[in-house]
Amino acid sequence: MNKISVNNLFDIQVFVLLYESLNATSVSQTLGVPSSKVSRSLKSLRHSLNAPLFIRKQQGFERSDLANDIYPRMKRIVDLAKQCEHMDTHAQGARKRELVIACPSSLSLNLLSKLQQKSAEQDQSYIFHLKPCSSNVVELLKQQHVDIAVTSSAYNTEQLSSSLITKSDTYVLVARREHPLFSCNKSLAIDDICDFPYISFSNHELNDAIDPIESYALDTERDLHLVLKVCFLADLMLELEQSDAVSLLNHSDAIAFLCQRGNISALRLDDDLSRQINLRSGQCHYYLTQMRSDRSYPDWVGDEVERYIRANVISKAGGHS
Repeated sequence: MNKISVNNLFDIQVFVLLYESLNATSVSQTLGVPSSKVSRSLKSLRHSLNAPLFIRKQQGFERSDLANDIYPRMKRIVDLAKQCEHMDTHAQGARKRELVIACPSSLSLNLLSKLQQKSAEQDQSYIFHLKPCSSNVVELLKQQHVDIAVTSSAYNTEQLSSSLITKSDTYVLVARREHPLFSCNKSLAIDDICDFPYISFSNHELNDAIDPIESYALDTERDLHLVLKVCFLADLMLELEQSDAVSLLNHSDAIAFLCQRGNISALRLDDDLSRQINLRSGQCHYYLTQMRSDRSYPDWVGDEVERYIRANVISKAGGHS
């Protein structure tokens, strides 16, 4: 290890003050420390450099050639330290910090604007980075590459905490506007849905999650023409517009996106039909998952994420139509 590494800023400050005053008592008074501490500091620095810095005389000290050589650099170090001490820490804190939030893309269409609005109300500056929730979200949270995640499964461990935001117990059928199912005069049944090509839509982190209609078909040995599995709304919209395929969603903003930007219509399934589907596939759950400790963001961020997700997920309790 380099000998100079044992010295600290105090040793350098002692050297600079003694070089300028040539009076150890004055240095001791300026720093507010005993003279013995000044002597120990000089001894430590002299030992590190393996050369004398000052020559003791009857009337004080005399600077060595080495002291003359290193003084400008030592003085610069002390000056920089003083500048750091007087920096405007409030201005530094005002710099924008990036917050990374992992969330299913179909569930976060308007989340960014909600967070930015709340950030302005709180007079706090953040750069919000929204990314899709992936299968390695747990590792990303532990490695602090993600701050908060909206997950479909709970991850309660020693490091992670998951709290239930809401659950969906209702489904909405989406298809092209001219689809035959929209002109039916009767309530839809699962068999009516299975009569048409089906697109499974899912973009959460669970790779082994099974689609509710696919689950129904397997349990009842019903034929199902599963044509595609997609995870992006744009892909779903294009496929629905070009065929008689149907799909099920339960996020209100995603459904509004499809209907406003594509030739798509939506029909909410009645409560009894949604209940039949949930008997086989279970309800969709949504959790706020984050580290238990070492959080560097305020509580309002998580609260705002929960508020938006709760309002966006379609359920009987939520009353979405």
